[in-house]
Amino acid sequence: MNQATFWRTTVPVLLLMLCVGLLVYGFLRLRAIEDSMRLDDATNMVWVISQTQVEALELQVVLAESPGDTGRIGEQYDLFRSRIDMLTQGPQLRFLERLEVAGPVVGAARAAQRLDPAVRQLAPYEEQALSREMGVLVRELNRAANRAMVSEWRVLSDRLGSYRTAVAQVAYSLGVGVLLAIYLGWRILADRRARLDAEILRERSQRLEEDLDRERATVAHWRDFAAVVSHQFRTPLAVIDSAAQRMYRRGQPAAPEVLEAKQATIREMVGSLDRLVDAALLIGRIDHQIVRPQQVIVDLAPPVRSIVEEMRRRHPGRRISLAVEEPELHAWCDAKLVQHALMNLIDNAVKYSPPDTAVDLTLFRQDEQVACTVADRGPGLSDAEAEKLFARFQRGEDAPAAGTGIGLWLAQRLALLLQGRIAVQPRTGGGTLFTLWMPETPPNQKEDAE
Repeated sequence: MNQATFWRTTVPVLLLMLCVGLLVYGFLRLRAIEDSMRLDDATNMVWVISQTQVEALELQVVLAESPGDTGRIGEQYDLFRSRIDMLTQGPQLRFLERLEVAGPVVGAARAAQRLDPAVRQLAPYEEQALSREMGVLVRELNRAANRAMVSEWRVLSDRLGSYRTAVAQVAYSLGVGVLLAIYLGWRILADRRARLDAEILRERSQRLEEDLDRERATVAHWRDFAAVVSHQFRTPLAVIDSAAQRMYRRGQPAAPEVLEAKQATIREMVGSLDRLVDAALLIGRIDHQIVRPQQVIVDLAPPVRSIVEEMRRRHPGRRISLAVEEPELHAWCDAKLVQHALMNLIDNAVKYSPPDTAVDLTLFRQDEQVACTVADRGPGLSDAEAEKLFARFQRGEDAPAAGTGIGLWLAQRLALLLQGRIAVQPRTGGGTLFTLWMPETPPNQKEDAE
C-alpha cells in the first residue's frame, strides 16, 4: 500500500471507527448514569424503617388511649407485626447487618413479639410492658434510620463524583467525535472535489483523444483515397487517352462512326471514374467509421425503383427489369446505403452479362426478411473465384478492362453495416444470382418478441 492510499483510505476508515467507538462509549456512560439515578436499597430501607416506626408509635397510642380494648390493640398489633416482619427478613435484614444495627432491632422486635395479643389476652401490666418495648424499638429504629440516611448520603456523594467524571467523559467523547466527524466530512468533500477534477480531466483527455482519432481517421481516409485513385484510375485514364489519340491521328481525320464510338468510350470511362471516386470516398468513410447508417423502417419498393431508373439512364442500351412481389415491402435499413449496394450489384451484372441480355431484379419478402435479387447472364463463377468474390480489388478471370475490383466488396460491406448480407449462387440457365437480404425489424425488437 503506497502512502497516498494510506492517507486517503486507511486513515479516514480508522478515524471513522474511532469516532463511532467514542460515540458508543458516551452512549453507554449515559445509560450507566441513568441506571445509577434509579432508587437504590438505602432509599427503600429508609422508607421501610419509617413505616415500621409509624406503626410502632400508633400501637403505643392505642395502648395509651384504649387499654384493655383487645380488638383495637390486636388490629394495630397486626399492622405493626407485618411491618416488623418485612424489616427483619431477606434483603432488609442484610442491609441492617451492614449498618451494624440488626442485633438491637431484632432483639427489640422479638421482645415485642412475645407480647402478641393474638396469642393471649394481655394483662394491664403486659400492655404497659408492650408499650415500653415499642419505645425501645422506636429508638433502635431511629438509630437504624439515621445510619441508613448517612449511608445513602455517602453513596450519593460518591455517585455525584462519578456523575461528574462520567459527564466529563461523555463531553470529551462527543467533542472528539464531532471533531473527527468534521475532519472526515472535510476529507470526503476534498476527495469528491479531487474525483470531480479527475473526471473533468478525463473527459477533456477523452475529447482530445476523440478529436485526435477523428484527425487520424480523416488523414487515413484521404491516404486510402489516394491509394485507391492511384491503383484504380490508371486503366480508365489509359482507355480515355487511347481513345483520344485515335480520334486525332495525324495525317487523316477519323471516320464519323469511329468518332462516335470513341466518344462513347470516353463518356463510359468518365462515368466509371465518377463512380470510382464516389466508391473510394465511401470506402474511406466506412473503414474509418465516419459513415454511420440511419436505419429506420422504410418501404424498399420506391428506393429500389429509383435506383433501377437511374441505372437504366446510365446504361441506355441495356435492359434492366424490376419485379416487386408485394405493394409494400418494409425493411429496417438506410435506404440510401441500400441503393448504393444495389447500384454496385447492377453495375457488376451489366459488366459480366452479354450486351444483348437483360439484368433482372426481384424484390420480395421471405422468413421475416426483405430481399432483392440481381440476376445476370454472365459466364458464372468458378470455385476459386467464389472464395474471393467479395475481397477488395479482386476481379474475375473474365472481368472487363473497365472494372475496379471494389464494387462487390463495397456492396457486401454496406450490407453488413446494415446488419444484412449478400448471398451469391449460380443462376438456372447460366449466370449468377446475387441476393441482398435486409431485416424487416430491428434485431432487439425481434428478440423481445421471442
